Amino acid sequence: MPWAPVDDNGTRLYYEDTGAPPDSSDYTTLVLVHGGVFNGSTFRPMFKHAEEHNMRLVAVNNRDYRGSTPLSPSDLDALRSVELDEQRSMIHARGMELAAFLVWFIQQENIPPRSQNLEATRAGGLAFLGWSWGNTMTMSFLAQAERMDEEARRTLHSFMTAFIMFDSARHGLGVPPAMLAGLRAPARGQDETVDRDNDFEHRLSGYYAHPPALLDQFASVALDDLRDGLLHCPIADPSSPDYVPSTARMTTQRFGDVTDPNVTKRAHPLFHAVDPRLYQENVQAALWNSTTWPHLRVTLVWCDMSLPETVLSACYLAKQINEEWPQGARKVDVLRFNGANHFPHWDKPRRTIELLSRIVSPRAP
Repeated sequence: MPWAPVDDNGTRLYYEDTGAPPDSSDYTTLVLVHGGVFNGSTFRPMFKHAEEHNMRLVAVNNRDYRGSTPLSPSDLDALRSVELDEQRSMIHARGMELAAFLVWFIQQENIPPRSQNLEATRAGGLAFLGWSWGNTMTMSFLAQAERMDEEARRTLHSFMTAFIMFDSARHGLGVPPAMLAGLRAPARGQDETVDRDNDFEHRLSGYYAHPPALLDQFASVALDDLRDGLLHCPIADPSSPDYVPSTARMTTQRFGDVTDPNVTKRAHPLFHAVDPRLYQENVQAALWNSTTWPHLRVTLVWCDMSLPETVLSACYLAKQINEEWPQGARKVDVLRFNGANHFPHWDKPRRTIELLSRIVSPRAP
């Protein structure tokens, strides 16, 4: 099993790696960070398509997930604390662990650096993606850019090309909980069983036939109108196999491979309960200042048949970008993934990696 050391205390993160494409000296490395309960193995269906796009895929498991070092009792106590600084330290630490992972992987694997002449080519380099709840961790990484030591910041400057927010849950985008009031959004409790056939999994991985006219107005629709118009339940009896919930397509063994149920009894509910102001801080620190790695391409991807929480959360950030983005902030592209639910990397791996390839290695202008 491959592990990466991320501090001097023996903390390690487990990862899965497709390896470098054969005979390629300019491939792009895409590091993938999973969502809640579902670990990095959920990205495996895309692995077989990496080589044809001159990409190397690396799926890393966060702390508390399979193969990675569990959070300590003192870490859990800090997350439970009513003190903002205690909670903040835990969020920041997870971002710094991911930074350490990226630096270690760059040096250990000697991956190709990014092209220095972006007008001529977009090859090489490293892109970073957070999916669903995983955006809380990747956003914390980017928020720490100015706090990293000079060597780490300089190393990442030579490699980082793209930062992707992929169908994010509300926490990763700093969406106030009140903004989602009234939505029937999945909210797993500590006592809820993780099972491929239960209602939670089907709501999380189902296909939502949201009104097309509403989605087409995504950039201009009022948030209240969008919230009122989004469907709260996925297609119940799909006439097409294309709309069967993703978890229902998994065998029991595969479902067991890609989930870590024990996290619902440890840190995961605590991260959900963190003061939402801290996640808003992270978004502002990460996206409102482009002085560190100003070349970084940032993309928000929203899946238009995903659960209402992710659609509304993406719209919340998109409206900020369009209407009140501060001067000097990072440029953020907003990209709609048509016909995709919350698990396109599982259901539509070829389409998904084609889309990601266009983001991380677009043709030079």
